[in-house]
Amino acid sequence: MIDFLLALALVFIMHELGHVLAIMILNGTENIPFYHLGFEWSFKYFYVIHEKFEAPFKNLVVAVSGSLFPIALSIALLLTFDNQFSNIFTLLSFANLIMLHPNLPDGKNIISSLNEWGKKVDG
Repeated sequence: MIDFLLALALVFIMHELGHVLAIMILNGTENIPFYHLGFEWSFKYFYVIHEKFEAPFKNLVVAVSGSLFPIALSIALLLTFDNQFSNIFTLLSFANLIMLHPNLPDGKNIISSLNEWGKKVDG
């Protein structure tokens, strides 16, 4: 049980860290200080906030990076250590893809970015 709780906490932290790293890297490409971001939480969510980028593709990268970062780490962990914790962490990392559902914040950001990107292509 402790392995499950630790893996769940680690997936949560790595999800948000994925957003943070993407924001920091993309801030550097826009000559914005890399630390220009914040955190907010409500009863239902804990999330990273930042100013939207001009390019919708960059906003899409930020939204997707939260779910993909734990998966990349879990695969590296699984290839390095084959134990119960790494198996549970990998399972929960893939379960974390649910955050890309359109009714959840990351999914809403993806839909918004794709809509903006489509408008820029059409216009």
